[in-house]
Amino acid sequence: MTKLLVSAICFRQVTPVFLGLCVGIAISIVVTEFLKDSCLEGFSQSVQLPVNTTDEFEPQQLNAEERAKRDSSSEDRKPPLRPRFVRDELGIRDKLFVGILTSQETAETMAVAINLTLSHHLQKVVFFMESQNQPKLAKPLTMVAFSDDRVLLKPFHMFRYIGDHYLTSYDWFFFAEDTTYIRGERLLEYVNHLSISKDLYLGNAVEDAHALYCKLGSGFLVGQAVMAKIVNELDWCTKNAFSTDADDNIGRCVLHSADLPCSDGVDGIPFYTFQLRNNFNFDVDIKVEEKRLEFKNSLTFHTVHTPETAYKLHKYFSRLDLEQTYRQISDLQQRILNISASAPGGQANFPWPVGVREPSKPKTRFDVIRYDYFTETHVYLETDNNNIAELQGVHKQDVDDVLSVTKQKLREKYGDKLEYRRLVNGYRRFDPTRGMEYILDVALREKNTEYEIHKRVHLMRPLSKVEIVPMPYVTENTRVSIILPLRYEDRARMPTFLKFYEKTVLTAGDNSVLMTVFVYDPGDPTTGTADPYVDIKAQIAAMEKMYKDGARIAWISIKARNPTEFSILDVVSKKFTPEALFLRVTAMVELNPEFLNRCRMNSIFRWQVFFPMGFFEFIPNIVYGPTSPIPEILDINKNYGHYDRHSFEHAAFYNGDYIESRKLIAADVPVITDAKKVPEEGTINIKFDLYDMFLESRLHVFRAVEPALKSRFRAIVCTPLADEAAYKRCLTRRGAALGSRAQLAQLVLEHRSLRAAEPFEGEE
Repeated sequence: MTKLLVSAICFRQVTPVFLGLCVGIAISIVVTEFLKDSCLEGFSQSVQLPVNTTDEFEPQQLNAEERAKRDSSSEDRKPPLRPRFVRDELGIRDKLFVGILTSQETAETMAVAINLTLSHHLQKVVFFMESQNQPKLAKPLTMVAFSDDRVLLKPFHMFRYIGDHYLTSYDWFFFAEDTTYIRGERLLEYVNHLSISKDLYLGNAVEDAHALYCKLGSGFLVGQAVMAKIVNELDWCTKNAFSTDADDNIGRCVLHSADLPCSDGVDGIPFYTFQLRNNFNFDVDIKVEEKRLEFKNSLTFHTVHTPETAYKLHKYFSRLDLEQTYRQISDLQQRILNISASAPGGQANFPWPVGVREPSKPKTRFDVIRYDYFTETHVYLETDNNNIAELQGVHKQDVDDVLSVTKQKLREKYGDKLEYRRLVNGYRRFDPTRGMEYILDVALREKNTEYEIHKRVHLMRPLSKVEIVPMPYVTENTRVSIILPLRYEDRARMPTFLKFYEKTVLTAGDNSVLMTVFVYDPGDPTTGTADPYVDIKAQIAAMEKMYKDGARIAWISIKARNPTEFSILDVVSKKFTPEALFLRVTAMVELNPEFLNRCRMNSIFRWQVFFPMGFFEFIPNIVYGPTSPIPEILDINKNYGHYDRHSFEHAAFYNGDYIESRKLIAADVPVITDAKKVPEEGTINIKFDLYDMFLESRLHVFRAVEPALKSRFRAIVCTPLADEAAYKRCLTRRGAALGSRAQLAQLVLEHRSLRAAEPFEGEE
């Protein structure tokens, strides 16, 4: 009875809800039909839409007239022209352009000083002067000269030039004179906080309570929109430039064009400038001026009368910025340590040093980065082929620097209680994710007890900010001129080289040519059947007939016993234009398209030369044995060969770069002008090779491992006529080219076993 009563009460509570739902559904069904009809009727009366009974994605068959109409419209339609770079299409601009007004009298002094202290901080710094006779500067800088010598019109010529070349490429434009020292990094930081949507004319107003113009001497900043307005009104500005003061002429132009007075700040961000005294002496006055807050916060300083003052100001503010950076790093490290205490594991599991990425964790045993053991004078097992090597050059400086820092840190921690004695053990490794890591075991002596104590010190040289080095644009369409000096001992390899050349260049259609230089002894005939290269010339002639466009193979002859590489290149260089790309190879190389394209990409005219480190084969009898056949293609394997880092016989460079660099050593090695007067190797005392010559030039020398460069074994001959360093390098290279250490050790053991098995003399 109780259950029935409870059920009745529950049903009575939900009954209204249930009845409301039923009534609502019924009404919506009835009303929807009337609304649907009225909507369709009103819509049909207002708009008549075409009814498409076919699917737009269904294929349709066009008749002849429709097809002709479509083809004619497609021919008239021109393909859209897109910019070369994405940033141009999206309208992305650089941040800041700096224009400096200079003169012929101060270009060699003040302009050079401003360029050296400013250009490495900003994207673009251009100097403008009023004379076409530009002085020859020791330090090159971007200079624009105007034919109009009227000084009062020089700023407007500068504005017009910027409007023609840079107006759409930058957000902000800053102008000053060459007597103004500019803190470039602070100026760039300042404009990064400004909005480009505002029209601004920032600077330091002239000494007048009602002045509306900014001083050119202290520099002024305008936005891209204001600069565009100035460029549009340059004709008016030029006609109304009647004052001898550039500040008045420029200010009047800005006021007329953009209706803007000079402002010393925006949105609470002041634009600080500082006026130096006429007799400002940095060594004396800096002690007084550095106490002023305005001096430390200023972006520009004027008037700077001497380049020395500009350099001293730059050194002073660079030191202040560096100290501030160190303080910020220290504060960040302390904050990270404080936060790490609340992280899982606490500070014990936090990587050291603070703020540097944790060490890389190897996934396999092949990814383990090993440590190199070193002392104060030598490094052990640095490579697989060296047991011990003396620390020289930058490696010696690196170890000395690490020991110096170690002594300083130990002195700061222990004071005079402990005295450094010697380095016991040293370990170092390079982690690409962090930098160079050092572990030092040092011996210290207690002054009171004379006991020797060993301490372990960990040091870290972290990687700095990684920046992309801008390089000129290159393509893979450049023609490669392969230069092949062929000597008598390389004749047997030449037919194989021509097969690789035919497969890589002629059959594949690669844009390359081959220049073969036949080297004869003075008494050898160059024609007829007695010619030592008669078979090779016949093979080249057959290839010329085989291909429609020819084999693109040329040759010249040189008569000299062991001519130098400079003599050969001097003769070949005159056969080509300066824009020709040279690839110097030997007959032992296995040519392939990948290697040719790599030479095209890594060789840049007037910028960079390429010296690849190829894979060189060991002695075939040691590698393959006396009975096994030699494979046609050299396989990259540690048992078959090695990457020879002492080889410089393969190089890619432009002919014009060679001609300019050759002038540097013309006094020591005369340039060959006649192919019939090539001197022999012993008649010229050469202390350097082609690689050393390019190192002395202004070009970048790119050196890298190149897996696509494979070279068969050739006996290395070391001449004692070279200098001592080159001769030792050649001996090292010849020893490393014999075979792997395991293979050579096996030969030694086999030789000893054979000697042990031989009977002694007199023994039956």
